[in-house]
Amino acid sequence: MSTPLLQVKDLGLSLPDMAHKSLFAPAPMKRIFRNISFELQAGSSLGVIGESGSGKSTLARALTLIMPPQEGELLFRGESVLGFNEQQRIHYRSQLQMIFQDPMSSLNPRRRISDTIAQPLQVMGRELNASYRRDKVMQLLQRVGLDTKLASRYPHQLSGGQRQRVGIARALALQPVALIADEVTSGLDVSAQARIVALLEALRREEGLALIFISHDLSLVRSLCDEVLILRQGEVMEQGAAAQIFSQPRHAYTRDLMDAIALPEPDASWLERGHSPLGN
Repeated sequence: MSTPLLQVKDLGLSLPDMAHKSLFAPAPMKRIFRNISFELQAGSSLGVIGESGSGKSTLARALTLIMPPQEGELLFRGESVLGFNEQQRIHYRSQLQMIFQDPMSSLNPRRRISDTIAQPLQVMGRELNASYRRDKVMQLLQRVGLDTKLASRYPHQLSGGQRQRVGIARALALQPVALIADEVTSGLDVSAQARIVALLEALRREEGLALIFISHDLSLVRSLCDEVLILRQGEVMEQGAAAQIFSQPRHAYTRDLMDAIALPEPDASWLERGHSPLGN
């Protein structure tokens, strides 16, 4: 087997606990997660499941170096990310793009959609001229199933599903090799959720993108992901092939999660049948 795209070995992160900070002393450190290990192959998908406060979103920020981990190893194509110089880190971040949970918070309300999608190109110095920028934005809007007329609008003029697609288009602007989707279906209606998941699956299948899909929705994870990582209070409870974990969970916590949420029997063709990635 080829070198994994991403290797995570015993990753750990602690942050200052401001809730327990005394007046004249530094805040004590609170461990957010520890001993996280997994591999992500090119084109594969990993689902990260856990309750609120389990460390899922913080793990995503650690992988993208928004919050660099203090413990363990993080390797990208066999090279240590934590040992990268600044230029290497910039390239790494361009290759591992994040889609955030709340598009209204992550999209600048004063920027037109075209400017939002083109922003990564400007930051990375890849915007050649106005014509290139316009053509690239139109291509990205079409790729995520949005009408190109939306380019001139502002985030508040779009639906929740459309705003999330803009976030995906922005993430695709730098042609990454992997996406981290952090609760991207949260707050959307069932139809919009299905279309976002279908879009992510199409991108993975057609573009060869790897995907880390963070969610509390077990049914979406089971439909979309090859591997699953179950987190509880910053620790891995269980991990392995999605089919195995959903059919025969070994850990009591995993069984409790599944018992708490009714999981319909999966239909392998549901993403293609009646759930076009186009739409709101």
